[in-house]
Amino acid sequence: MDCLASRPPLLNTGIICLLSATVVLLPLFKSLSTRPSRVTLSPKDTLLSLSQSEISSLPYPPDALPGGRDVLTPYGTFRVFELGAASGERVLILPGLSTPCLSLSDLAEALVQKGYRVMLFDYFGRGWSDTPNPDEVDYDQRLYASQILMALASSHVSWLGNAERGNKGGFHVIGYSFGGGLAVNFASWFPHLIRSVTAITPGGLLSRSSNSWQTRLIYSRGIFPESLLQRFVRRRFEPAYTPYTTAEDSFGGVGVLAEQAEMGQMSKITGDPFDDAVLSARRPDVTVASVMSWQLRHHKGFVPAVMSTTRYGPIYERYEEWRRLGLLLSGRREDPSLPGLLGGKILLVLATTDPIIKVEEILPEVKDTLGEDAFEVKVLDCGHEVAIVRGAEIADIVSGFWGRC
Repeated sequence: MDCLASRPPLLNTGIICLLSATVVLLPLFKSLSTRPSRVTLSPKDTLLSLSQSEISSLPYPPDALPGGRDVLTPYGTFRVFELGAASGERVLILPGLSTPCLSLSDLAEALVQKGYRVMLFDYFGRGWSDTPNPDEVDYDQRLYASQILMALASSHVSWLGNAERGNKGGFHVIGYSFGGGLAVNFASWFPHLIRSVTAITPGGLLSRSSNSWQTRLIYSRGIFPESLLQRFVRRRFEPAYTPYTTAEDSFGGVGVLAEQAEMGQMSKITGDPFDDAVLSARRPDVTVASVMSWQLRHHKGFVPAVMSTTRYGPIYERYEEWRRLGLLLSGRREDPSLPGLLGGKILLVLATTDPIIKVEEILPEVKDTLGEDAFEVKVLDCGHEVAIVRGAEIADIVSGFWGRC
């Protein structure tokens, strides 16, 4: 006789329910026990095994700029640099999608020489900043606005307050590429904090239809396993160094080209103006390509962060945000007593040979969203790397614009 038959009916029912619950919940408990960490740490945890000379020889050491600090937040720790006179007008600089803030250090230091107080920081998942898990946190305008406000709040000098003529409240914001679209987005939500906006070859108005089918595929979600898509994105970001060896010797997967470059088997030149751009006059041997390779090899959160930002960040077809800023600028031109966005215009810096943000494509979009009277434009003879390699010149341009606001 079945042993269950001799048990009281309620007890039998209880055992059956318990077994059923175990079958259903056990996989869930297992999944929770193997749940990915909420935060992927930046490469700084590996510094403990490096000597001081090895740290200094990194493409991007943590003390690459003065005034560095780590800011602890609910999303993880991120790296901030703040330099210049505490009494100067404040300037926040927002870098591009994939490069750490070191890429705009020449611009920052040129502004410091002009008496400004400048802040830069590494976005989450880049440089020396941790990566909140993209499965839990979308890298959208909310995350980046939060990071900006946390960076500002971490300073011992005041960055917040109404930006008005006759005071030094608020701050100027300069955004490059992705950072340009982010600057517009942030200013459209917090106009009273912003003295001016400078958008250098900005994202935000790109059309998704301009992407190739391959790009649309690898940044899709839910069609293919995320691990597979990450491999494709990683390969796309890997710099193509000029080989000293034959092409066949370079077929080894992601990271091999960078390793061969370090071993002297490959040159450190790619032939691409953007990848070969020198990031800082302080470190003339460090290029976009070398820092990109370093991030790909040593920052586990880099690729997931870039992928989530591309999916959800202010890059594509953000017409509503630009129109909202246009209305705010128009209001300032009509009533100069309103706080923020002094002068009622933004500055747009473009590049003649930029293959991504093309002059002939973005200008009509800017006119349509902001209005013809809402911006000044300066076009430089350069490519998309313009903010990286023309920092001193751009510092002159923006300081002149601020003087007219």
